Amino acid sequence: MKIDITGRHFHVTDPLRVYTDEKIGKLDKYSLKLEAAHVIFDVQKFMHFSEIVLRGKRMRLTAKAASTDMYSAFDKSFDSIRLQLERRHERVRDRQAYRADKQSQTGRRAK
Repeated sequence: MKIDITGRHFHVTDPLRVYTDEKIGKLDKYSLKLEAAHVIFDVQKFMHFSEIVLRGKRMRLTAKAASTDMYSAFDKSFDSIRLQLERRHERVRDRQAYRADKQSQTGRRAK
């Protein structure tokens, strides 16, 4: 997965970049069809904003968060995007189980 990290009105430090890469890399376990992640850090006066945009096959997920600390803003947006991916993963898994159950009842392939 390609990970882009952007800072608006803010220089992204190396430790923050490494931290972001490690956390975003953990999202691959939920979906193998993720193509790219774009993380945007923004500073406005005393507030720090973090936005994560995930793109994949027929999928685009976005999460935004704000805090007084950049790491906590990123953690909040990461938790939000992780929950979105978990819900999507469960829906796909449930749909596949339903199709398999329907196929076993009818004895033929379900569409």
